[in-house]
Amino acid sequence: MKKLLATLVLALMTLPVMADTVGMVNYRELVANYAKAKSAMSELEDKTNELQRYLLDKEQEFKKLDSAVQKKNFEDATAKQFAQKQDALEKYRIKKETEIDAAITGAIKQVAMENNIQTVVDSRVVFFGGVDITDKVLKKLNLICLIIYEKNCQE
Repeated sequence: MKKLLATLVLALMTLPVMADTVGMVNYRELVANYAKAKSAMSELEDKTNELQRYLLDKEQEFKKLDSAVQKKNFEDATAKQFAQKQDALEKYRIKKETEIDAAITGAIKQVAMENNIQTVVDSRVVFFGGVDITDKVLKKLNLICLIIYEKNCQE
């Protein structure tokens, strides 16, 4: 009986050692301060502005048309071209978001492993406790960005 009790006490003493270390990151801060994400956001903004300029240019061309048939044909062609351009922009946005998310997730995993952290959650779900690794992840992301992409990582 004493041996069983001693084993139980010993097991309870080691329980905290076996518990997961919880890390947390502020994902929004990572996206906002990751140089590659800033670059991608700027590119998306430029492409969106380009699409708006396209519509403004087409509107000016439309005003110069005389007949109803010309206007109808122009509207149809412009609508089709605009839909294609908008679709291409959406695909580009999704591609960039996927790349950024993959890079952030990879950096989180690396930092977690380096710091013996088994679980990482977004800081918005943590009321207290946990180890904030946001700054470490951001440093790793921007360092990797500089090494791989150089010119697209300048702020």
